[in-house]
Amino acid sequence: MYFAGLCRNYSKRVLTHSGFLPLLSRLGKRGALILRYHSVQRDPKPYENSIGAGIIHTLADFQWQMEVVAQHFVPVSLEDVLKFVSGEKELPQRSVAVSFDDGYADNYEFALPALARAGVPASFYIAVGSIGKNSPPWYCRLRHAFFPTRAQAWRDSVGGVVLPMSDPTQARAAFLTASRRCAQLAGTPQEACIGTIEKDLEVEPLTSRDCPMLTWDQIRGLHKAGHVVGSHTLTHPNLAYIGPADLQVELEQSKRKLEAEIGAPSIHFSYPSPILEPHYNERTIASTKDLGYRTAVTCTSGPVRLGDDPLTLRRISAPFQQDEFRWVLECAQLGRRM
Repeated sequence: MYFAGLCRNYSKRVLTHSGFLPLLSRLGKRGALILRYHSVQRDPKPYENSIGAGIIHTLADFQWQMEVVAQHFVPVSLEDVLKFVSGEKELPQRSVAVSFDDGYADNYEFALPALARAGVPASFYIAVGSIGKNSPPWYCRLRHAFFPTRAQAWRDSVGGVVLPMSDPTQARAAFLTASRRCAQLAGTPQEACIGTIEKDLEVEPLTSRDCPMLTWDQIRGLHKAGHVVGSHTLTHPNLAYIGPADLQVELEQSKRKLEAEIGAPSIHFSYPSPILEPHYNERTIASTKDLGYRTAVTCTSGPVRLGDDPLTLRRISAPFQQDEFRWVLECAQLGRRM
């Protein structure tokens, strides 16, 4: 098994750097890839129990990836992608757009200079309800509540069961159960759910000091630098699981707040995808359209092709390893997952 893995990795490396895959992609259908990022940190370790290790790229890796995008692909913006899928503009072969979800302060502190250095435009989707407050998004608070706690069990009041937490595997299972509960809530009920869990587990609530979010000045700075600033809802629920009234609030109020703060129309949206699927449906698509959004990116994996619905654009989760990054992008350009 180990030898087979080595052979597979070697084959990937040879194909990626041979020039064969890039040549093949230029012969395929025109389209674009939208890369999905969340956080960029010099050292991810301090944020493993808030942002989560699985969505943090190191600054060194991110800088290298942006250099790869600039040197081996064609960086494009979400505005370019919108015009392409609408038939208004041709895109070069091997076009790649970059996007960030959530609104962590490191997007401005670390990602922005790396993007500028490489000449890569990006889109930043903001969970607006966490901006300008001392309270990070619910999923960061929840991770902070479950993993540093000394509690040996958690009572799931909805399911009516007590979940043991005496080892990391049990704690993760309890955390995922709680995540499924909170993902289906928005606004005040969501806040109450998180507050109850923090109290039950006897942990101090996570603050923005330990999980910094963007400020409005930084968000305006991203916009002034020429990057797209879009909505990622107010409180980051799974929109496919909340009621019509909450859906309207999440989509409309986040849009209006962004427009007021940056002084420009906000027409780009990113669907939150917290734990449950689907994370969008016909109802949410209709609502984004009615409210004036022109694009909406999803967490569904794949390339963007001519004629795709601009309100259900696919993205590629950015890999971490260098060779895997090149491999995934090359294969996705061909419309394949390898």
